Amino acid sequence: MDQDRISNLPKTILHDILSRLSQKDAVLTSVLSKAWRETWSTFPILSFSDNFLDPTNVGTLPQPVEDFFRRIKNFLDYVGKTLLRFHDQGLAIKEFKLSVNYFDLKCMSRDVDLWMKLASEIGVEVLELCLPYGYEQCYILPKCVLEAKTLNKLVLMGRIRVDQALLNHSTKFFSLRVLSLQSVSLGDEQAIENLISRCPLIEYITLKFCSVSRTKSLSMFGLPKLKRLDVQGIQEVYVDAPSLENFCYCPADFDAPFKMNFDRCRNLRELCLWSLKNTIITDEWFVELFHKFPFLESLKFVHCTMSGRINISSVQLKVLELSNCSNLKEVNIDAPNLLTCGYCGDGAAKPFISFLNSSSQLQVNVLFHIDYPDLSNLREFIQNFKPQNVLASLSLFIHQPIIDELNPDVLQVSSPPPSIKHLNLRAVPKKETTYLALVNSLLSSCCPATISLSLRSFFCSRAFIEFFYKTLMGRKEDNCFCSSGHTKCWWHGLKDVKVTSSIKTDENVDFKTMLDAFPTSAAQENISFRLEL
Repeated sequence: MDQDRISNLPKTILHDILSRLSQKDAVLTSVLSKAWRETWSTFPILSFSDNFLDPTNVGTLPQPVEDFFRRIKNFLDYVGKTLLRFHDQGLAIKEFKLSVNYFDLKCMSRDVDLWMKLASEIGVEVLELCLPYGYEQCYILPKCVLEAKTLNKLVLMGRIRVDQALLNHSTKFFSLRVLSLQSVSLGDEQAIENLISRCPLIEYITLKFCSVSRTKSLSMFGLPKLKRLDVQGIQEVYVDAPSLENFCYCPADFDAPFKMNFDRCRNLRELCLWSLKNTIITDEWFVELFHKFPFLESLKFVHCTMSGRINISSVQLKVLELSNCSNLKEVNIDAPNLLTCGYCGDGAAKPFISFLNSSSQLQVNVLFHIDYPDLSNLREFIQNFKPQNVLASLSLFIHQPIIDELNPDVLQVSSPPPSIKHLNLRAVPKKETTYLALVNSLLSSCCPATISLSLRSFFCSRAFIEFFYKTLMGRKEDNCFCSSGHTKCWWHGLKDVKVTSSIKTDENVDFKTMLDAFPTSAAQENISFRLEL
């Protein structure tokens, strides 16, 4: 009989193996052997969630009130006994994660206080606490958390309040490297600035829509190690951090004036800006930006207001994303080292996007939300990318039509459509009466090397997938609009259509069997057609 060598490995290696598994799979290892059971019982990453109380996870029948409260009590007892066991046996905890969404904070605040105390006393390094958002009452973070000398990562989300008295004392938090606060109550601006200033070695800070009374501005100085900063929900931000590499900003009031000053962060590599609607980003803005930050490699805009025509010129730029930016009509990009460019827009926008001196490695990925009648603009939109060969993928959300008819002009094949590498259909109309015109208009607008379709029934029905496959295989040729003309559609001349899926199947399995192999709730699965001309 072969010896079980894995079970005899040092405990630290077995713990490392568990850390690479999902929690469900990690729990299952405890039934393998006594050694694995002991490994699981001392695993220093503790993660607790009350998702089992989610009504969608307990069946369709109403649960008795007594059963609901019994499950709550069992959950509280289990978390408490686990932490007490680690505490009494002197076992270290590297990570303690608690996510609670279905508890009333009044019922559990004392329990959470005890859990925080136990975790802090036995050397917790990572603490993540997510509490309900909907309740008026806040959980007050105990002093022991910030005093934990081993804590290097603190994540707080939901109705949590950091007490003012705790923020006012002068203790330095030398071990803290990562601080993430989302929807947390922090008093006033002096309180949050005081907290951050007492973390001299902090490297990553996230502040998202925290409740800070009378606060319109935030200043951060004296943080020599800060590398990444994500601030959302504060109107004015001033940052002086010489090591800052990544900065993300979104104001609280999208339509009100905002200020952001990070000019002294000359080492900046990545910049992401959200919802800057009160100012118009112009050519001069880009020129000034690249002058201030000579190492800037990644630039992302989401829901920002642009001038109609912008020119972007940078030798350092490698990543550029423009997502739902208003007014944009023309973009000229001179960035010879640009590797990826993303664009997201709707059917009404057809900007010209040109790449000058582009790299041979450049790939442009487009996500397009389009109304069914606007499919007549799709070919023009694709042709607006210059040079044509940079367009790597086109993802489409095609909205449900009010009427089934398409502009007949879109179905006229006057010349071969532009070629693209990949067409991804994320959502298509459900009406079967639209299928023929929809498929013909898509294939008349572009000639993709591969086509992928989502297998989520809400977005892409099985009936549509089968119809698309039959069209590519030439079984719908008699119904095509070109059947009465002299010019045939390009897809009627395909040599082969190879079908693959995200679920592993036999290479020789037929298309119908492959579809049948997918589960009914294939949330993340897709099927792909590789076209051979």
